[in-house]
Amino acid sequence: MPFHRPALGLSLAALALAGTLAGAAQAATTDRNPAPATQTAPVTAPEAAPAAKVTGFRSARFGMTGDEVTKAIAKDFKIEAKDIRREANATERTTSLIVKVDDLQTGAGPAVVVYILGHSTQKLFQVNILWGGAVNPKVDPNTLVGAANALRNYFVGQGYRQEGMLLNAPIGDGSQVVVFRGTDSQGRMSVLTLTVPPKPSDDTPALPPSLQLSYIEKPNEPDVFKIEKGF
Repeated sequence: MPFHRPALGLSLAALALAGTLAGAAQAATTDRNPAPATQTAPVTAPEAAPAAKVTGFRSARFGMTGDEVTKAIAKDFKIEAKDIRREANATERTTSLIVKVDDLQTGAGPAVVVYILGHSTQKLFQVNILWGGAVNPKVDPNTLVGAANALRNYFVGQGYRQEGMLLNAPIGDGSQVVVFRGTDSQGRMSVLTLTVPPKPSDDTPALPPSLQLSYIEKPNEPDVFKIEKGF
């Protein structure tokens, strides 16, 4: 199944790594080659936009238990509990509930949604959504870019804080772009990242592009296992 095929160096197991993804959300501000000033958001927000509130994804809310998230998935996508894949992460000691949704965004193709339950609380603290890549290796790059642009335009009008907002900010060699990153008044974050790997110089086929959207409750303090200082 395409679920398990690695792409862009990102397998579905990596998609369930909360700490790694939170770090990627911050990378655009710490990278040695930051985006030019024209890539950042304008200073003035649209007057009509109410303040954004990042509370989770659809019916699934941060702080829900696994059973509550399962019910939210059933409500949102008509997916039964037996069809939800449950995976434990041995490094971060979190638990992920994983589902495949065929038409989450019109025209973007199938997506995988990963609901991550925290190490210490076993409650929802992050949701990751992936299109292309390991989910759909035959995705059309132009279609994925179009989906990224549509989502960016949507988020820009949702009343996120202007401070720290990023739009179309490249990371590193430019093969990865933070299409949108924004936080609400409580510091909860939405981050949309597009990855289009360059074609290898040899005859190796280029890896498929991927689009990832994450909703993160505490970007700087993910509920993952950490070895205490002084071990």
